[in-house]
Amino acid sequence: MPTTLPRSAVLALLLLGLTALPGVAHAHSAATDTEVRAEIPAPAAVPARGSVPAAATGPAPAAATVQPGWERFETSTSYAYRYVPASLAAAVARGEAVPAVVFLHGAGGRPENYRGFVAPAAESAGCVLVLPRSGGLGWGYAGDAAIVQESLRRAGEELVLDPTRTAVAGHSAGGAYAYLLAYRDGRPFSGVFSIAAPYQPVAALASGTAAAPIRMDYGSLDPHYAGGSAARLAAQWDRLGVAWQQHVHAGLGHGDLPPEAMADGLAFLVAQELAGSERCTPSDTAHCLQGGRFRVEVDWQTAAGGVGEGHVVPGTASADSGLFWFFRPDNWELLVKVLDGCAVNGRYWVFAAATTNVGHTLTVTDTATGAAWSHVNPVGRTAPAVTATNAFDSCD
Repeated sequence: MPTTLPRSAVLALLLLGLTALPGVAHAHSAATDTEVRAEIPAPAAVPARGSVPAAATGPAPAAATVQPGWERFETSTSYAYRYVPASLAAAVARGEAVPAVVFLHGAGGRPENYRGFVAPAAESAGCVLVLPRSGGLGWGYAGDAAIVQESLRRAGEELVLDPTRTAVAGHSAGGAYAYLLAYRDGRPFSGVFSIAAPYQPVAALASGTAAAPIRMDYGSLDPHYAGGSAARLAAQWDRLGVAWQQHVHAGLGHGDLPPEAMADGLAFLVAQELAGSERCTPSDTAHCLQGGRFRVEVDWQTAAGGVGEGHVVPGTASADSGLFWFFRPDNWELLVKVLDGCAVNGRYWVFAAATTNVGHTLTVTDTATGAAWSHVNPVGRTAPAVTATNAFDSCD
């Protein structure tokens, strides 16, 4: 049954004429839907804003404490909601990295208006949702990109979000801002899903940006579809080399979308993986930290010329820390930590402490970007503590 999105948001979006976002390569799929519309229930009252606890730079709280359902939290200049579907509860409790989708409301709307619309789809698709509130009537105001970034970071403080399967979606102006973030601004999203999005020009992909695929959904009566935005976006995606698909729902307008189409859209996003990423696979010689984003390895060398690889100490790893042994499993040599310092200085940090004078090279690789950081301890030197708070400039 088609769902009607909030009327105030729809009207504001059309009056503002805010456009949609850069799309993806080429596959048309027409869908027909003539079912009766259902009105989304009015949102619950919004609780008053409270103070925001200081961002933690150490280990996140145990994932088992995260309960399925909605949770509101404050950001520096706005607020956001996180939704953890019951279908992911077991994976979250085990500390596994799970897919996430940032969903952006339409102009004149609020996250509360969309909760009943997106939650069932997230249960079906198996993804965590993050719904930030824009800094103004729509999206694109100064500070909006920072709101999205902070909301995503805050949503991942108590559970592990997979950086290679974090996507963005939105309705109308939110849909347009979603593709602008991904293509014009180069934010590392694995996929884009726009609903009733207007056209916004993207002259070129941001430097170093991989062309994540986009799905576009419209009602056939939507002015943004009938007025040519969809066709202009399709041509833009072809020019930019972005893979795209379009789904048109017969007889529906700007604020309508069948629930199954929303579920299909989120399933499309969950199936995507950040282009160019090489997921870290834990092994006897590699720790995978921060949700599998960072691969940690070490090679050693003795004064006598012996060489080898460090081995993972089984059963001692946490979300951000791991231990290595060199010569015997019961003789631990090196502790390594990769910490999320994005809220402090916009960097990921690498800390390490070794109880050895054996020469070794510690290498940490960000699999989301391919960037690598290394530290060399010469043969014969008692290893000092490592506190590299500028190791990775990849918080965006």
